[in-house]
Amino acid sequence: MDVLLAHGSSDGRHVEQVKALACRVSGLLDEEIGAAFLDDHALPEGATVLPLFLGRGKHVREDVPALIAASGCRVLPPLDHLADTIADMAVGQMTKETRRINAMFVLYRFAGFEKLAAALYGRMKICSKHALASLHSEPSVKTVLMHWRQEAVSPISVQPMLLFEGSSMDRMRTMTEAFDINIAPVLSEYDGFTALIADQFRQQS
Repeated sequence: MDVLLAHGSSDGRHVEQVKALACRVSGLLDEEIGAAFLDDHALPEGATVLPLFLGRGKHVREDVPALIAASGCRVLPPLDHLADTIADMAVGQMTKETRRINAMFVLYRFAGFEKLAAALYGRMKICSKHALASLHSEPSVKTVLMHWRQEAVSPISVQPMLLFEGSSMDRMRTMTEAFDINIAPVLSEYDGFTALIADQFRQQS
């Protein structure tokens, strides 16, 4: 059994969405794809593992390799090499109805997510007003929203560059609760994302 490896969270929504994605990918590949998390003690021996991470932080550099080595698995590249495709998907969803939109794209942080930030920066310029913000560094979500409030920018649509629901989405909602904004779904809920993940296994078979 091959495996999708996610961060993991105490939030049940996160676990449910990862398992749902694994189920959808299984349907496209006509083979069983499991869901696993960083706090699992081991992965299925000999499995091909796809780490579901958009950046190259400590988890990708240290935690994933340690778990892979302990389990005797083969690892596929994390999702940062798909930055252009994921940025196209996110910007395309935000501008599906019109490019006359004030759009903010929210990264987990900037360090380690440079590929995704660069890909977004090159594409989001088609929006009327655009910004990149972060949950854990500056410019933060709140900083950008305060600046746009001073400029009377409205309405505002926010695309979280997060794969699943969980504590990071909760943090973003807390940071934005004082503002009148529209928050788009997490990336795994968009059409085309499941096929993108399935293709990563197909290309390695």
